[in-house]
Amino acid sequence: MVLVLRAQLARILGTEPPPEVDGIGGVTHDSRLIEPGFAFVAVPGFRRDGVEFVPQAVQRGASLIVAERPLPGVAVPVAVVPDARTALAALACAVFEDPSAEMAVYGVTGTNGKTTTSYALFSVLCAEYGREKCGLMTTAEVIFGGVEREDERRPVVRTTPEAVEVQGTLREMLDVGVEHAVVEVSSHGVTLKRATGTSFRGALFTNLTRDHLDLHGSMEEYYRAKRELFRWVPPEGPKLANADDPYGRRLAREIQGAETFGVAGSADYRVEDARPARGGTTFRLRHPGGVFEVESPLLGRYNVENVAGAIALALASGIGEEAVARGIKGMGQVPGRFERVVSPEGLGFEVIVDYAHTDVALEAALKVARGVAESADEKRSPEHAPGRVICVFGAAGDRDMAKRPLMGRVAASLAESSVVTTDDAYTEDPEKIAYEVAAGFGSGPGLCEVVLDRRAAIKKALEMARPGDVVLVAGKGHERVQHLPGGDVPFHDASVIRELLGELEERGG
Repeated sequence: MVLVLRAQLARILGTEPPPEVDGIGGVTHDSRLIEPGFAFVAVPGFRRDGVEFVPQAVQRGASLIVAERPLPGVAVPVAVVPDARTALAALACAVFEDPSAEMAVYGVTGTNGKTTTSYALFSVLCAEYGREKCGLMTTAEVIFGGVEREDERRPVVRTTPEAVEVQGTLREMLDVGVEHAVVEVSSHGVTLKRATGTSFRGALFTNLTRDHLDLHGSMEEYYRAKRELFRWVPPEGPKLANADDPYGRRLAREIQGAETFGVAGSADYRVEDARPARGGTTFRLRHPGGVFEVESPLLGRYNVENVAGAIALALASGIGEEAVARGIKGMGQVPGRFERVVSPEGLGFEVIVDYAHTDVALEAALKVARGVAESADEKRSPEHAPGRVICVFGAAGDRDMAKRPLMGRVAASLAESSVVTTDDAYTEDPEKIAYEVAAGFGSGPGLCEVVLDRRAAIKKALEMARPGDVVLVAGKGHERVQHLPGGDVPFHDASVIRELLGELEERGG
């Protein structure tokens, strides 16, 4: 971080700082992270107002408080601004010296597929420029460093972290030589100004389905938040939207210079002849410069869209077919995105972890799981019972309640058995949420049981499974914490599954 002097502060804040303020040496919205000489920005939150934490910030050495209203009696100078989040973003860019201005940063947004698309694009960038020159910031983790030094990998709390974390991470990347970065950009990240001020070289839109209406209020406002990312890309920058999604087609019409990808015949980057092959998927991509074969390790139609989008943005950015093909073929599993957890050979069933937490995403994951089960059936002798799909899932609390029975309805139609359990309940009653999900089963063919303890629910599903079955554990994906009314507890689906599989193997299934 650098010292931001008084004149620059005045330009950023749009108001003359109090006379006692010569400059600031850092900025944060978290009073616990204040260091002497920092500015503390009192951001109004959903449950707590940042003004409540001003005394702690002052005690820790804040030299300036930035707030949306006067604060009489505060012992340090206060600058009043119309929007604290805008001020936080601008100050973050300033103290970290606007790192994105010296990098090629690509933003990926949409409801589903952002993380997988981001990993695919990151893999292509690494193939073209070298891993040490590439960085990734997603829901699942932050990666940078490359082969010359061990990768820096760290978990993240939000899809798009707060502005100080975004700019600070980009600065860290730049300082170790990263020149190209992929950033997953959520609608929260746009609406709450977390990504404001970042310079984007290009952007990609995956799709839009019902989610986050607790924040946006309507699908229209949700869409507008996603679209805003594309207004941050310069006119000459590549902008890609999914032609197979109605909101993607709308975005392509509304954003000048946008191109499309997908199966649709009108797509500028068109997918043809997609088919399962060698444990993954192959397809042809017809694009403005020609056509070439793609071999992806990922399963499912939705992952064809995700990979095609990443390829389209890469080609539109000037990367050649050879590096694109190499990058996609060589990409590994994406944490928590149809992540196959290796089960002991003797048990004979598959276990998948997926982040699906909407009805649309759950439907897509269950359809791929069904395909895996049917593929296993083809290799088994006829006397064996056909493979079943068993689903463990729940729904988040303090979020859009209307999607809960929709998720239940999807599971009822696509899984033979489901165990409805607790996801992130936050402040809501887990039992209430679970039975609202279970209500969606109605008279559907799938069986449903409610087991509120998530570990016990996973154990129940694993004990039900027989050779040829596929167990899908959905909702949490890569996440390592469960948010419950009584507080946060450590919980990582893949780790819990491995522990339980070990117990099953020890007692011989």
